[in-house]
Amino acid sequence: MEERKLKDWEKNIQILFGKFPQIEKLIKNPVYHSNTPWAREANAYLLKSTGGLADGDFYRVIFKQGSAKSLMTIVSGELSGLKTSSVVEKGKITAVAGLEPVDAPAASNFLPMLLTMGMFGAIQHRLSYISNICTDIRNHQIVGDYARLERISEVILECFESIPEMDEKMMHLNLARMTSNTDECLDLVIIMREELSKESHTKPEQYRTFDRVNVEGVNQNGERFYYDPVAFVKQMMQHNVFAAYERFVAGKICQIALSGNYSASNIERSKQSVARIKDTIRKIFEARIKAHKEGAKEYESRISEYNDDHDTSGWSLLEWKQALVRQKGSIAEIEAQLYALLDAKLESFDSLSHLVNQDEIDVYLINGEIVINEKELKLSD
Repeated sequence: MEERKLKDWEKNIQILFGKFPQIEKLIKNPVYHSNTPWAREANAYLLKSTGGLADGDFYRVIFKQGSAKSLMTIVSGELSGLKTSSVVEKGKITAVAGLEPVDAPAASNFLPMLLTMGMFGAIQHRLSYISNICTDIRNHQIVGDYARLERISEVILECFESIPEMDEKMMHLNLARMTSNTDECLDLVIIMREELSKESHTKPEQYRTFDRVNVEGVNQNGERFYYDPVAFVKQMMQHNVFAAYERFVAGKICQIALSGNYSASNIERSKQSVARIKDTIRKIFEARIKAHKEGAKEYESRISEYNDDHDTSGWSLLEWKQALVRQKGSIAEIEAQLYALLDAKLESFDSLSHLVNQDEIDVYLINGEIVINEKELKLSD
């Protein structure tokens, strides 16, 4: 079996571990690496402001989910005035957080970027499909709106992959750019959805359909034609609206990352805006799926009649059962493919929510290089 090629950031982590073997024991699950210029500036500033040495360590304060955000202060002695890692609430120690924070200028300039980098590292590790969308669209040429869709894809990819190199000003500029791009993508989804609906109306819907049984229709010229109901649904699922929908989801994810607003309400709001579009696309398929389910019920009824000696079709019991298995298999296949094309994309937002609810995402700043370490998942009871 051919080995998977390492990504550039994975190679850089291996090089870093080679230079500092001891940190490999500390960083057990690296998910991203970056050596952007601003990271080196942050490293130099923090060393200067904290009096650290080249081989010193920097830690940010991490609060557990649901804990208070107030650290206990030492009130007397040699360390008077410094913060501790103890979290206090109403005068009592309730939890343990991190270590001594950096001074205010460093925090205001660099800490938000480090936090954004931490989320980005975890996001890109989970949502790697965003980096593949441009390659995907080039491999599957789209006629008509291809140019618009490719442009939308390029903006998403450029903004997403440039996040590690952006300062705060660039974040705001690209957020506005991404918002406009996502709005354009939504327009394209709506246009393509209506095209899919029109395509669906070219073949008459039936109350009941069956595998291997063609459906009869009449065209605008009054001529009869026949079509395979299962093959037609599968053809509809190849429509370009699904490519546009996927990019709409990716755009929404990028908007969250660029805004830095990972609140549960913001993630849920973005998820619901996508879910509403998803439902309108799925609705186009509902009548055809229902018709095939009615076909399965008809087969079940025929089997029941056979067992009661009321069947006059001339089919054997085995033939009826085989037909039912095929029918249910087609239904399951269609529903699974629709789920993958539509509902599964919403899991991107669930991944974000999971990341936000984690106790920790570690950001290590080592000699001007940033490494993101994601804690191992803890299964809830």
